[in-house]
Amino acid sequence: MKPNKHITLIFLLLAANTLLAQVTFETKVSKKKLGINERLRVDFEMDKDGDNFTPPSFDGFTVIGGPNTSVSNSWLNGSHRYKKTYSYFLSPKSRGNFTIKQATVEIGGDIYKTSPVEIEVTAAVEVPRDANDPNYIADQSIHLVAEISQPNPYLNEAISIVYKLYVSPNTGVSNFKEIDNPRYNDFWSQNIEIDGLKAQNGTYDGEEYLYVVLRKVVLYPQKT
Repeated sequence: MKPNKHITLIFLLLAANTLLAQVTFETKVSKKKLGINERLRVDFEMDKDGDNFTPPSFDGFTVIGGPNTSVSNSWLNGSHRYKKTYSYFLSPKSRGNFTIKQATVEIGGDIYKTSPVEIEVTAAVEVPRDANDPNYIADQSIHLVAEISQPNPYLNEAISIVYKLYVSPNTGVSNFKEIDNPRYNDFWSQNIEIDGLKAQNGTYDGEEYLYVVLRKVVLYPQKT
């Protein structure tokens, strides 16, 4: 009986190691070399459902979109395929070589990490004007504007800033969210309450647009 127990134990250990080896958690990027005026998409993909996902800090980049989460389940020839993806859209802050560092996730009680990915940011490049390219559509049809009441205030003089998001009527944007708060160094600030995010008719650069007032704030300069 003892040999049988040993065989069973070895089989269980092999099965456990096989299950662990089957977990795939990796980083995929839209490109590894881009101009400073381009955007980078980063996807963190796993083939098992995980918890406590932690992205890297994205040093050298500004997060302009995400995290967006997608899950797919499919069956092929009786085999189940699962994929969960966390997507981010990044804008480079400067030229140079950067690293998309490790993301982590917990799957089945174990911690998994992605491999780092090297990214090179070059000088600005000419972006092809493809009318069907989402980046081109966004650049041409969506504009964030800060309207300042007084660009040269005195010390402690109140000035107001109104943040407006202009969207072309031809763009199918129906949902958005603020991903970062503005910072006002050397100013005392007070947010003004707005009555919901209501779309209004307006003009941008002489063309008809819809716009939403995202935020109103009053600033008081504390330093000359």
